[in-house]
Amino acid sequence: MEDRIAQMAIDFISFCFLRRSVEWPLLYDEMCYVASNRLYRGMGYGELREAGLDLTLGGLVRTSWIANEVTREMRMDNRQLRGGLLAAS
Repeated sequence: MEDRIAQMAIDFISFCFLRRSVEWPLLYDEMCYVASNRLYRGMGYGELREAGLDLTLGGLVRTSWIANEVTREMRMDNRQLRGGLLAAS
């Protein structure tokens, strides 16, 4: 397994965050729900682990860090978009 996270895993986190815009650890609950029901492109726990996103207890430190980075960037992009729209009006 690579130390880098696959774009697929980043997209999975984004999908989960868009479904339910909550902070960690509630986002983890959503990620587990989505993975267990294969709601994102049919991906489950095994496919996510292969993409660099480990939802097991042993992988939680890294997974929480990744999820927090992804959601932070999503919030920043959203603020920049809203700021640009407000400035243009």
